[in-house]
Amino acid sequence: MQALAGSRVVPGFKPAKMGEFNGLAKAAPFAKPEASFHDKVAGATMAQSGNGVRAVAECKQLKVAINGFGRIGRNFVRCWHGRENSNLDVVVINDSGGVKQASHLLKYDSMLGTFDAEVGIVNDTTISVDGKEITIVSNRDPLQLPWKEMGVDLVIEGTGVFVDEEGAGKHITAGASKVLITAPGKGDIPTFVVGVNADDYKHEYPIVSNASCTTNCMAPFCKILESKFGIVKGTMTTTHSYTGDQRLLDA
Repeated sequence: MQALAGSRVVPGFKPAKMGEFNGLAKAAPFAKPEASFHDKVAGATMAQSGNGVRAVAECKQLKVAINGFGRIGRNFVRCWHGRENSNLDVVVINDSGGVKQASHLLKYDSMLGTFDAEVGIVNDTTISVDGKEITIVSNRDPLQLPWKEMGVDLVIEGTGVFVDEEGAGKHITAGASKVLITAPGKGDIPTFVVGVNADDYKHEYPIVSNASCTTNCMAPFCKILESKFGIVKGTMTTTHSYTGDQRLLDA
């Protein structure tokens, strides 16, 4: 088949059908779908019944700690709060600013607007979100954090500081079971982007990275372009909010 491309005739050109641009493979009728990333995580966190059969009704609720309550930490709480059903339970936040800063910046955000939830200060070490109490601790050393005493299952590492195995591993030493880094990991820490390679996740990984915000924006549609057409070379421009390690003044 031949087709015109501008003023040139391209031999063997095969136009793609409109449905092929969605980047999603259609499952065969009545075929058993492969377990998704979410299914794998849910399966790994469900409680076992006496006969070894996993029961959805007994799905274990994971106690979550957030280390670093900046842009990503506060976005995580908003996202978690907005879900009707979640097996995540945010129980503690490590924020160097204390309860006043944590509660105010969670409620009022210049980008996201006012948080549609009742946020208040319970006492010197506790805030509440729609009645749900969350402990606030302030310690820059992960080894000193009360993860073991509070039974923390998962730490959301959102400081951007502890991004290698040694640093993130301090949360494990302090008593947490798993660590999710919200930035590019260094060394051999596996990186997963939902919609790209998240199905490769294995529950035995103690520390994983969810990659950078830029990677989460680029990787999904780059995967589609690569699988459908192939990518030889590309450039990108990212518009990003400033981060804590950037100097805003020249003095």
